[in-house]
Amino acid sequence: MPKDADVKDPDASLKGAQSLLRALDILDQVINGPVKSADLARNLDLTRSTTHRLAQALKTRGYLAITPDGYSLGPKLLQLGSSAQEQTDYVRVARPHLEALSAETGYCVFLGKREGDWSRHLDRVTGRQRLRVATAPGDRRLIVETGIGKALLLDQSEGALTKLFQAEKPQASAKALNDWLDAMRENKARGVVLHESEAGDFVRSVAAPVRNDKSDIVVAISIAGAAAYLTDKVVEELANPVKAAAANIGASLGYRAPTD
Repeated sequence: MPKDADVKDPDASLKGAQSLLRALDILDQVINGPVKSADLARNLDLTRSTTHRLAQALKTRGYLAITPDGYSLGPKLLQLGSSAQEQTDYVRVARPHLEALSAETGYCVFLGKREGDWSRHLDRVTGRQRLRVATAPGDRRLIVETGIGKALLLDQSEGALTKLFQAEKPQASAKALNDWLDAMRENKARGVVLHESEAGDFVRSVAAPVRNDKSDIVVAISIAGAAAYLTDKVVEELANPVKAAAANIGASLGYRAPTD
């Protein structure tokens, strides 16, 4: 009797999991330096053909590279490792300041960074409000549409901002562009972003950039909450605490504000 097309073959799933684990075992073997194919096969108790097949698949995806001494870590793994280290460092450094800001204000506090034309949320400290922002670490949004995203763009030239806005919102009118640029000028003058969500979810935020020892904006933080809580008055009151917290995180990264 033929198998139901919707029923998955458990043997195939098991074989797929085994292949994945074996590929990960190969990566574990080369962490400390290049290893020849024959040594990989012997160390992992695999046939040479299986070892070659898995290693070639990993090489094709950039997870392994071939050197005169055997297989070694590939460029994809090095890239992922660098990105993970960078993000972990920012989260580790910023976390105490995020917690302090949330405890002081009672609001949800976020940390995020730029990824091309997107802003990526790296961390969140939940506040005390009953109505909470649904955004979670790992989520990303178009950079021109978020408070954190705008804070990450405060050093950009007006030409770069125009190009970015038009690329992300090709159907937007000239008025919409001019209004956005006007708001960005105000944000830059304040050094802090006052933002209202365009998604119709009645979320408002206050965001500020975080600078490193080279004065580059590397991440940004924000307080976000329901508009019912973040009234115009409250938003204005939160601007200085958010800006101060961002400055404290920046100081931990080596940033020193210029003196007059």
